[in-house]
Amino acid sequence: MTSADVFSFLKKHPVGVACGLLSVIFAALIYFRSSIIDEKQSEYDSKAAEAAKIISNVSLSKNLREQVDEIQVQTKDLESRLIRAGQLAINLQYFYKLEAETEVKLLDVRPNALPRNSATGYSGVPYNVTVQGPYKQVMVFLNRLEHGRHFCRFTNVVFGKASGGGDSSPQNIMTVTINLELLGVP
Repeated sequence: MTSADVFSFLKKHPVGVACGLLSVIFAALIYFRSSIIDEKQSEYDSKAAEAAKIISNVSLSKNLREQVDEIQVQTKDLESRLIRAGQLAINLQYFYKLEAETEVKLLDVRPNALPRNSATGYSGVPYNVTVQGPYKQVMVFLNRLEHGRHFCRFTNVVFGKASGGGDSSPQNIMTVTINLELLGVP
């Protein structure tokens, strides 16, 4: 084929040649842009997921202010139940008050050393407590410790018969040694 033949073919079929040329151009564009379609689809999916998350957050935040206020009140209440490890007199007063209320005899109250890793945050402030009294009053004392104003965890409790109580005693006197931790801040 000569160039004159090609030129005459183009003159005879201009619409068909133009359509064929456009088809080849569009096919090339579709082929080269097909990777962009996958990228755009993944971008669309990520933005759709982000939009769904935002819509969910907006719908769930209707009562957010009231919930934050409630959490702040509860946090203040919980923090008021914590002890300060450095306030030894106030902490010991707690045990003496329980002694008076439960009518047991407080034989010994000793704070133990704080663990080394308790420099920040909440930690258990350890105490050794020894009480003496009738079984019922001792159990009331233990119950008041466990469900009292401060968060308390018993680590060791040893029950024993009080010396000098004897079997002929009208009340069964017992001695209880308690290792406990009160939740607090250093």
